[in-house]
Amino acid sequence: MFREKEICDAIRTAYLYLFPDKKERKKALSRLNLEVMAQAVRYHGENVLAYQTCGNHECSLNYYGPELFPQRGYRVYEKTIQSHFTQVDAACIREVWFLENGRFVEVSCVITKYHSTYERFSTCYRRVHHIVKGRDWQDYPPEEIADAFEDISDHPFDGRPGVFYEV
Repeated sequence: MFREKEICDAIRTAYLYLFPDKKERKKALSRLNLEVMAQAVRYHGENVLAYQTCGNHECSLNYYGPELFPQRGYRVYEKTIQSHFTQVDAACIREVWFLENGRFVEVSCVITKYHSTYERFSTCYRRVHHIVKGRDWQDYPPEEIADAFEDISDHPFDGRPGVFYEV
């Protein structure tokens, strides 16, 4: 499913909307090595699960639900919409995932976590909100998205020598 060309094109297109000014866009893109980034997205990609729950108690349910996408993804943005904390931390989060086929998808996520001295439980439920296209990029802070891409471009394989796949 990994497509290097689609990944590079998708990043260029996202930057087109994130940085409407041509000079800013050119400067932001110059800080990225797109070919290395494409390989890093493959390396860092993870299976995005629709539902998962886990805990450390002997009766806790450790369950990983179905995959939300038929491919791996890399989270490039996360914003907490609402959060509440007492003994249980509950949060509604919006995430943007960059998939191996070069698509960006916004996902709604509800997370609950319970931590005590000896026990912990957590659940996470994700649902596709929409595919990010064109003007949708105006809803996201360009600096945060650019920082995520620069971080993966600067440290593509966590300081370890990587294997480049010829595609």
